[in-house]
Amino acid sequence: MRMRVGLGPVFAYEWLVTSRRWQVYALRSLFVAFLLAGLWLVWLSNDSEWSRTTVQGQAKIGQSFYAAIVGTQLVLLLLAAPAATAGAICVDKARGALTHLLVTDLSNAEIILGKLAARLIPVLGLTASALPALALGTLLGGVDPMALTGAFLISLGITAFGCSLALFFSVWGTKLHEVLMATYAVLIIWVLTVPVLTFAMMAGLWTFGMPDWLPQLNPFWLAFANSWQTGQVDMPQDLLFLAACLGGSAALVIVAILRVRAVAANPPGRRSWRLHRWVPWTGVRLPLPGWFAPRLDPNPVLWRECHRRRPSRWGRILWGGYAAAAITVTLLTLYCLIGGSRPQGEICTLFNGGQVALGFLLLSITAATTLSEERARGSLDVLLTTPMSTGAIVLGKWWGSFRGTLRLAVLPAIVAVAYSVKKDIWLGAPLIVGLILAFGATLSSLGLALATWIPRQGRVIALTVAIYLLVTIGWMVLALILTEGQTSNTAAGPGLASASPFLSTFLSLLFIFNEGTNQAPNWTDYSIWIAGWIVAYGITALGLLVATLASFNRCLGRMPDPSEAFSLRVTPMPSPRPKPAPLTD
Repeated sequence: MRMRVGLGPVFAYEWLVTSRRWQVYALRSLFVAFLLAGLWLVWLSNDSEWSRTTVQGQAKIGQSFYAAIVGTQLVLLLLAAPAATAGAICVDKARGALTHLLVTDLSNAEIILGKLAARLIPVLGLTASALPALALGTLLGGVDPMALTGAFLISLGITAFGCSLALFFSVWGTKLHEVLMATYAVLIIWVLTVPVLTFAMMAGLWTFGMPDWLPQLNPFWLAFANSWQTGQVDMPQDLLFLAACLGGSAALVIVAILRVRAVAANPPGRRSWRLHRWVPWTGVRLPLPGWFAPRLDPNPVLWRECHRRRPSRWGRILWGGYAAAAITVTLLTLYCLIGGSRPQGEICTLFNGGQVALGFLLLSITAATTLSEERARGSLDVLLTTPMSTGAIVLGKWWGSFRGTLRLAVLPAIVAVAYSVKKDIWLGAPLIVGLILAFGATLSSLGLALATWIPRQGRVIALTVAIYLLVTIGWMVLALILTEGQTSNTAAGPGLASASPFLSTFLSLLFIFNEGTNQAPNWTDYSIWIAGWIVAYGITALGLLVATLASFNRCLGRMPDPSEAFSLRVTPMPSPRPKPAPLTD
C-alpha cells in the first residue's frame, strides 16, 4: 500500500465531532477562568496603595502577573495535552474501531496524523487564549515583550511534545489510565530533574554538579529566566527549545506511524517476547498474606478487586519505579535525620512531601478507573444483575481503591515515627499518617462518585486529576497568599495551607525537626490544624460515599430494592438442597 502522508478523512471526522462538543469550549473558558483567578490572587497580594499608584509598584505587579499567568499556563498545559491525546489509539483499540480503520485503504500516516491533529488543535487553542491576557499585562511594565514571546514559544513546545508523547504510548498501551500514568511519569521526570538536583546540591547530597545544558531543557527555567536574571532574555534559547520539542514530537509520531499496524496485529496477549526475560521483577506476582487478602464470601467485589484486577505489566513497571524512588527518598531522609546536617534534614523533608504528592497523583488516576473502566467495557452490567446489594458493590469498589492508600502510607509512617522518636513528639506520627489516610479516603470516594455520575472514562480521569491538583497546588497557593501578612511564627498560614497532602507532610516533618528552635511555629498550634483537616477530609469522604450510594442505582439503571438501598451486606445465595439418601433394603 502506498504511504500517503496527510490528515485524510480521519481528521475530518474527528474534527467534526470535536468541534460540536460543548466540553471543548467549556474547557477553554475554564482555562481562562483559572488564569483570571491567578491574576486576582496577585492583585490581592499587592493591595497596598503604594504598589498601585507608583510606576515601580505597577511594574512589580506586572512581573507578578507574568509569573502567575505563565506558571499556571505551563502547569495546565502539561496536564491537558496528554489528557487530550492519551485515548486516541488505545480506546479505539479496546472498542475494535482501530481494526476497522486498518482494513480500509487509509495509510498509517493518515490515521495517526489525523487523530493527533484533531486533538492538538484544541490544546493549541488553550495556549492561544492566554496570549491576550499576557499582552495586556505588559501595559503595567516590568515585563519584556521578548520574554512574553519566549514564554509563548515554550508553551507551544510542551503542547506539541505532550500530545505526541501521549499518542506514542497510546499505540502500545491497552488502558487509558496506564497511558496517562506513563506520560505523566515521563513529564514529571523531565520537569523535576533540575529542581531536585538543585536542592540536592544545596544540601550537599549531590556533589557531581549539573551540566550547563540541563537547565535549558526545563520549560519553567526558560520561562522565568528573565525574573531570575534581569535583562537576560535569550530568544535563540527559546527557539532552540521549541525546535527540540518539535523534533522529539516528530520522532515519536514517526515511530507510532511505523509501528501502529504491527502492534494492532500482534496484541499484548499474543506477543512472542516477554519483558520479564529482560527485567525479571516485571513478571513476578507476589502472593498476598492471608491476613491482608480479603475472603470471597463477605464481599465478592472486594475479592475480585484484589485478586482478579491486577495491574498489567505497564502498571507494575510504573508502580515499581515509584516504589524504588520512594524507598530511596525514605532511606535518604533517615540518613539525614541520623547523621546529616540541618539543611540536609530540611531538604529531605521536602523530598518526602514530594513523594507523597506524586503517589497520590498516580492514585488519583487509578481511583477514577475502579468503576469507570468496567462501565466502559460493559462488565459492570453483569455485576449489576447479581443478587449483591448496592451497598456491597459500592463499598467493595471503594475498599479496592483505598487499599492503595494503605501501601502509600507505609514509608511516610516510618519517617514520621523516626522524627517523632528523635524529637520526643509522639503525636506527630499518628497525625501525619491519619491525614494521609483521610485524604486517600476522600480521593477514593471522589473517583468512585465521579465514575458513577459521569459515563465517559476520560472525563472522569481528567476531573479527578484536576480536582486533586487544585487541592494540592491551588489551595496551597491561595492559603499562603491570604495569610501573607502574618508573622512567620504563627501557624495560621501553614495550617490553612496544609489541606495539600504535599505541604502537610513536608511542614509536619519540618516543624517536628525544628521543634525547640525559632525557625518554625509551635508544633502544638500546628497539630490542631492537622487534626481539623483530618476531620474535614473524613466528613468529605463519608459524604461523597453516601451520595454515591444514593445515586448509584439511578445513574446506572439498576432497579432499586427498598429493603437493601443502603445495606452493606451481601445477599446470600440460596444454598442447594441436600440430595436424598439412597434407598437401602
